Amino acid sequence: MRALAQANVGRVSLDSGYHAGMVARAGRVFALLALGVAALAVVAAFFALSPVPRGDDRLELDATPVPLDPSDPSRSAVGPLRYLGGLWLRSSDPRFGGLSDLRVSPDGSRLFAISDCGQGLTASLSYDAAGHLGGVGDARLVELARSGRERSTLGGSDAESLVLGDGLEVGFEGRAKILSYRADPPFAGPARPLPFPKAVGRCGSNGGLEAMADVGGGRRFLVCEKRRSASSTVPAWVGRGETWTEHDYALAFEGGWAGEPFRPTGAAMLPDGDLLVLERRFPPIGARLARLPRASLDGTGPLVPQEVARLEAPLTLDNFEGVDARRDASGRTLVYLLSDDNNCAKNARSPALQRTLLLMFALEG
Repeated sequence: MRALAQANVGRVSLDSGYHAGMVARAGRVFALLALGVAALAVVAAFFALSPVPRGDDRLELDATPVPLDPSDPSRSAVGPLRYLGGLWLRSSDPRFGGLSDLRVSPDGSRLFAISDCGQGLTASLSYDAAGHLGGVGDARLVELARSGRERSTLGGSDAESLVLGDGLEVGFEGRAKILSYRADPPFAGPARPLPFPKAVGRCGSNGGLEAMADVGGGRRFLVCEKRRSASSTVPAWVGRGETWTEHDYALAFEGGWAGEPFRPTGAAMLPDGDLLVLERRFPPIGARLARLPRASLDGTGPLVPQEVARLEAPLTLDNFEGVDARRDASGRTLVYLLSDDNNCAKNARSPALQRTLLLMFALEG
């Protein structure tokens, strides 16, 4: 515009009327540009001062029943786990997927889960007349807000572990942190940071705070998936606030290719006070449930989980990362498993090669 004005000045002796018209038109253009810039500034100021929308949206889910053993649909148990139904969860919404941990309400009516993309999922659970898992409904996705004065959401942050306590406590991998959200409405902010062991940094960016569980008395159990270097154990902690006892959690090396062990990915306290830990192996894909006695959690020595059941081919399998347990009205201990299909919004460009599975068992004996 400046070069155009200079060119017009050179022509003023030839056509002063034309020059005056150009100046007027240029003035109007500059005025419109100024108004546009001012409008953009107002919009930017509004969003800077206003909370980001929570993105609490309904989510349509398809739930397809799956057998425990596709090669033998009549099979109903693996070890002391009696199968009470399972669902393959799918959605056309590209935000769905990547679910890494779950909690189920004490009455079994509600499910809470978190995803690799920094989202919280809530849904209702239904059961058939025999008490088998029947369906999932009223699903909603919530963007997990940051803590403090930050207004933006966590977006691509990797939420990996979840505890249902006074609120909803979410553990994040990568840049390790634990944030607490309101439970009503679920995952509502602002998020409140909670203390955790600073030694979690030894687990590396893709192995920290993989599992977290309430172990009573306000204490939490935390365990990493791996260390920064190869090891036969991974670090775990039991404690609260600024007081934590560190333990070595023993890994099980059985059947993995190139010596890959089962690694802890989820944990839940059983009704008797022991801890049930979910461990995943890949390759080949497999999972196992192991028990940690309550006494070992109260001590200072190494944690050596005892296998309860193992899920391997030809059973229905996937990348199991979430586990929870509750006692129903009849006294049964019910165990829920959830798999991560690694396909939430950050991977929406490619189709999921894995599945989101929700399985339910009764733990007997």
